[in-house]
Amino acid sequence: MGDTDERRQARRIQTNLKFISCSSGLNADSRIINISSTGAFIATSHLLPVDAEIALHLQLPGDSEIMPIDARVVWTKTHSNAASAGMGIEFTNIAPAHRNKLAAFIEQSLRTDSSQEQATVYV
Repeated sequence: MGDTDERRQARRIQTNLKFISCSSGLNADSRIINISSTGAFIATSHLLPVDAEIALHLQLPGDSEIMPIDARVVWTKTHSNAASAGMGIEFTNIAPAHRNKLAAFIEQSLRTDSSQEQATVYV
């Protein structure tokens, strides 16, 4: 098992979450294409430096609450034939109740294949 596998303890789902507002240096084409309760991958043509901090505000489908989540960039990759350019982020500050809500959403999506439902991400 490689380092990436060992770091990924939390279950992860494929998504296509659009950024509604971009104030953290991300541009309008940025998308969260997979997410777990501990981090996410942002596909973007505008890479932020490793250790850059991002303040996200995530609203899950069917939920009126907007959850503030602090994150930091832990790795980046440029475009290749196999995958989009982007960066891996780690959630550094998320309230336990919000982490639990996100984990429940992920588990439900894994069971029902409802990952096509769109959450909203504000940055």
